[in-house]
Amino acid sequence: MRFMPTPTPSLEVRLRRLAERLGTRHRTPIETWFDSERRRWTLRWYDGPSVAVIKTELARVTPATSQVLVRRDLTTRALALAAIRETRAGAMRRRVGSWGQRYHLEQVVGDRPHPERAADPREEAMLERLLAEATTGDGQWAVPDESRAFDLIARDGIAWLLPSHRLTAPGEPAGLALDPLELLTARYAQGVHRTAWETALTTMPLRAAITAAQADPDPDPDTARAALALLPTLRDQLTVELDTVQAALTRAATDTGNTPAEAH
Repeated sequence: MRFMPTPTPSLEVRLRRLAERLGTRHRTPIETWFDSERRRWTLRWYDGPSVAVIKTELARVTPATSQVLVRRDLTTRALALAAIRETRAGAMRRRVGSWGQRYHLEQVVGDRPHPERAADPREEAMLERLLAEATTGDGQWAVPDESRAFDLIARDGIAWLLPSHRLTAPGEPAGLALDPLELLTARYAQGVHRTAWETALTTMPLRAAITAAQADPDPDPDTARAALALLPTLRDQLTVELDTVQAALTRAATDTGNTPAEAH
């Protein structure tokens, strides 16, 4: 019978204390367990700090780092957030199946710290809606399914995840509703502009958006307010374009060196 070593008590105590300190510092529960097959201790956690950070802090406090492994697993929340971001960046791999998508997202997240944290309230709201729509089961068995989350955004994009499709009200925090150009894009974008909006939240050209609102025989109040809010920007844009054209034509009209020779 092969002898299997047991955990060293002193190292076990140090690691448990270290795991508690690191968990408190990074606001992430970190657990310790002994892998009898590998004969090593492992520090394990979900999302949270990067592996590199924990390895550095581990090496600083204990010389027995060769006996300790570190492992970070990713939650469905972190993977769903990465999927939203990759879709918006145009880099989500849609036709490789859920395992292929998961592998791609794991590589994207890599050693990025706290992959579960949204960048702003809009992204947080989009993530929460995706997780809610991807949830299956009832009661205690109701959990988000990552494959379903991947399928939803692969099929429908991400614009539907926005927390509100109305115009941002005066004084309202940015991002929770739509700004004027976003609202017109959501209302009128067609073709490639519709695809760009649904998958990447890319707005349509300003002039095309206002033209579409003008052509609408019965625009709703939000649409009219959005177009009115954008008119000064369009006016400035057109002024710059006209000034550029005028300057070019003025130079051409006064350039005596290019005056055609008089016919003899």
